[in-house]
Amino acid sequence: MKNYVKPVIIANDEIAESVYMASGDGSNWSSDCWTINYTDVQKWAGDSHVFELRADHSTDYEHISGCTVVTVTFSAPLSENGSRAEFPYVINGNTMTITRELLGDSYKSGDNYTFKVWAFTGDQATTEAITITNLTISCRHDVNVQGRID
Repeated sequence: MKNYVKPVIIANDEIAESVYMASGDGSNWSSDCWTINYTDVQKWAGDSHVFELRADHSTDYEHISGCTVVTVTFSAPLSENGSRAEFPYVINGNTMTITRELLGDSYKSGDNYTFKVWAFTGDQATTEAITITNLTISCRHDVNVQGRID
């Protein structure tokens, strides 16, 4: 029979388990892997101006992407009553921020997604004339099973 040896706990504040450390520090955002463009689909759809946005993943990167955030800046302030997107969004003045959770999918060359945005300003004439003046996309790189970002 073997003798019982009491376990010893050694604390070291200089190390951490990499998966947890990397996944929550907020530094994994990048705008180098996706591009985003839009098409003006319909100037007046009975209640809004419709734009279709298309996000394309770069051929230079392959990684786990947990989320993309698209920021659309319009030429006029939006009304929260009538403006909408196909994914969760927040409106602040003339800016709509759209968040698409990607469920930790792996993206690589050729991957893309499209979605629509309905913009409403409060009246038909201004809504028909509204344009997109700026469009950006950022991506959260999530850790893979080995605890690495890419």
